Amino acid sequence: MGSEAIVSIVLGGSVVLLLLGAPVGPLLAFSSVVGIYLLIGNVQAATSLFLITGFDVASSVSYVVIPMFIFMGALASYTGIVQDLYDAAYKAVGRIAGGLAVATCLAAVAFGTVTGSSISAASAMTKVALPEMRKYGYHMRLSTGIIAISGTFAMMIPPSLIMVFYGIVAQQSIGKLLIAGIIPGLVTALVYCILILIRAFFNPGMAPPGPRFPFRDVLASSIKASPFSLVLIVLIGGILLGLWTPTEGSAAGVIVVALIGILKRNISFRQFFDASVDTVTTSATVLVLVMGSVLFGKFLALSGVTVGLSRMIVSAELSSLQLFMVLIIFYIILGMFLEGISILALTVPIVLPITTAAGWDPIWFGVMLVKLIEIGAVTPPVGLNLFAVKSVAPDVNTSDIIIGALPFWLCDIGVLFLLFYLPELVTFLPSFM
Repeated sequence: MGSEAIVSIVLGGSVVLLLLGAPVGPLLAFSSVVGIYLLIGNVQAATSLFLITGFDVASSVSYVVIPMFIFMGALASYTGIVQDLYDAAYKAVGRIAGGLAVATCLAAVAFGTVTGSSISAASAMTKVALPEMRKYGYHMRLSTGIIAISGTFAMMIPPSLIMVFYGIVAQQSIGKLLIAGIIPGLVTALVYCILILIRAFFNPGMAPPGPRFPFRDVLASSIKASPFSLVLIVLIGGILLGLWTPTEGSAAGVIVVALIGILKRNISFRQFFDASVDTVTTSATVLVLVMGSVLFGKFLALSGVTVGLSRMIVSAELSSLQLFMVLIIFYIILGMFLEGISILALTVPIVLPITTAAGWDPIWFGVMLVKLIEIGAVTPPVGLNLFAVKSVAPDVNTSDIIIGALPFWLCDIGVLFLLFYLPELVTFLPSFM
């Protein structure tokens, strides 16, 4: 049996099992072992490779960054950071038409610096921001749409768990990837804010002005939220200046968040224990995905299919724009049915060699891929961020959340093309490392 036939059988079987509800990590590991056995005809060699890969993933110090970032986000959820950040943004810009929606966007960007989970960010922002926007008569579609889409900043703004996952699977610098997401994240936030202000200008009833606060209140709320800027300084500043690796920086970030929570008296021993348990369970799930994806990449490399696909793409003589358009459609379709880390685990071993053969920078492509996964997070029918908002606000129609997110979804597509034509927006900061 030829390698092409074996790959087709393994991929076909994997798709069937995936549709039946099999978890992605174990599915990839099982499929890879079966595929390697069919390729080399030695079950001991196939299982040995499985055990070696599992040991490498479990024992690698570089993978410590995953539980550290998860732990940092879990601790941050108990510190009152979301309320503090939203309150600071709310008092600063809430007085203008559309200001509360802009404040939600800005607070989500800031919250993204301490959590790598977009679902957690969307849920937390719904609890804090939606009651205020309801109070001042904001249109429900605008309110829920900006909350759902703003949660995706946690994927792009460091510390981004999904960026770390891509770096591990693609064997790229995690530090450069984290830094590369900063400017695209800020550009996206700027585009969202401009859209909100334009819509509020032409339709003031959609997003009426909020209350005015004296300068001393604005200053006091900003000071109250300022301790969390230490996380950004410690984590990102340390990596950018070369003071420590992402792994060391993630540990320092956990210490800073924990100290802030202790000093604010918002974290009890019970909450610390609960955050630790959540970290262990989530990290185990993610690391199984890492192992399955790494093993799947070894199977594809052994089969030679990635080299064959790369040659086929080169021989097709697609322009960069044509390849880019194909990948956008491909990942948007995947985003309709799968969550982000699963998409990376399934596709990076196949797609990365193709984009590398096309001459694309793997760091730049990683950021573009995360942006596509952000889009998938608000694309129905799965669109996890849409349902994160719905779970916290069950009285809101799901259709209103979807329609409300659509204008910002289109903005994300526009930002994708901006980053395609201006790759320096991605590569500028990493070039200093």
